[in-house]
Amino acid sequence: MKVTVLGSGTSQGVPIVGCDCPACTSNDPKDKRLRVSVFIETDIKVDNKPLRILIDTSPDFRQQMLLNNVTDIDAVLYTHYHIDHIMGLDDIRQINQLHRKHVELYANSETAGRIRQTFSYIFDENTYKGGGIPLVNLHEIELKPFDVLGQNVIPIEYKHGPTTVYGFRIGDFAYLTDCNFIPESEFPKLEGLKVLIIDALRYRKHETHFSVDEAIAVSHRINAGKTYFTHMTHDIVHAEASSKLPANIEFAYDGLKFDV
Repeated sequence: MKVTVLGSGTSQGVPIVGCDCPACTSNDPKDKRLRVSVFIETDIKVDNKPLRILIDTSPDFRQQMLLNNVTDIDAVLYTHYHIDHIMGLDDIRQINQLHRKHVELYANSETAGRIRQTFSYIFDENTYKGGGIPLVNLHEIELKPFDVLGQNVIPIEYKHGPTTVYGFRIGDFAYLTDCNFIPESEFPKLEGLKVLIIDALRYRKHETHFSVDEAIAVSHRINAGKTYFTHMTHDIVHAEASSKLPANIEFAYDGLKFDV
């Protein structure tokens, strides 16, 4: 399985408009963070090609596709309904037109409902089709393993403040963005991971995200072979902050690629 980090930034991205802090004015490309998303290619075959799964369609989705030469997607897994995780959905249209196919979407019932509300024109039979609308099949998932075109996916339910979010385990890889509390019942699903990507917003505590120290503590408990932090705000200057992390834990960055 191949994983590409398309975006590693918080909801405003980095740099933040109008900010002159060290991260926002940094020349290090690892301090340039689009909104969070990852792209996964598995060894399952679809039309003789690797199954291509996207997690979340951020507002930067079009730019992320261009920067990383992502030209085809078979499915999108949605973690939750916040705008920085769904707003790029309309750009699925180019995938539809290029490959003449629908894209499969998977979300829990609350997130699916918000997607139908936010993008009502996609699901309204009376929408005028002349300008083109995304061609998608929206599947509601529950807290149990589900199938994505032959690939088994295990959802992990946790809290992002008052919001329920689904992370996902695919094989020996798990992705847990926007997280500040993992119930005890979900930790067994995270045993034996080779790679984990998990939320670590900033050093200071936050009501709805893990701080760096909290993310380190949870990562040590999960004990994946390798852990990457994501959804960082501009409090994190990559080079400086990376030197302070324990062994086997790193900050992710846009364009990071690895095999699992």
